[in-house]
Amino acid sequence: MNSYLFFTLSIILIFSDSLIPASCINLYESVCDDTLHGYKDPCLRLLQSDRKIATAKNYVDLTNSILDMALAKATYGQVYISNFNKKNQPPAIKECATTHYPGCISSFKKAKAELVKNPVAASYAARLAGDGPDYCADAIKAANIDDHKIFNINRMVLLLSDIASVSARKLVK
Repeated sequence: MNSYLFFTLSIILIFSDSLIPASCINLYESVCDDTLHGYKDPCLRLLQSDRKIATAKNYVDLTNSILDMALAKATYGQVYISNFNKKNQPPAIKECATTHYPGCISSFKKAKAELVKNPVAASYAARLAGDGPDYCADAIKAANIDDHKIFNINRMVLLLSDIASVSARKLVK
């Protein structure tokens, strides 16, 4: 009788997702739970799109993958903004391409370098990276430049800054 009970419980545990705590399913979900208010769903959609992030087994790997994504998106943003209206480039665009985005990229790189030895500094550097797209958005708005792609790039890189910062803080707890 005991072996039958043990076998039945084993089968239930193996095949029942409902018995596994949600926090054990995906690390990135706990990061998205702690992102800026109202940005959980965009965070989930963004992180689910990357297989390395979605399957990360620890917060070091997760945060490194998030920072890789952030660096790629910020670099893409800098290139796109640099090429915007190149012949008659408005000063706000030049400011974004030569000041704000290089600072953002540098901060993401610093966060990556600090992650294992100093996760608090990594979290802070990732948070600072968000200043680049934030200042860029302000400059573009003040110059009355209406480009939805630049708006979306700034918003995505700013969100990734928050996500990377939250993820790095998970290493401190």
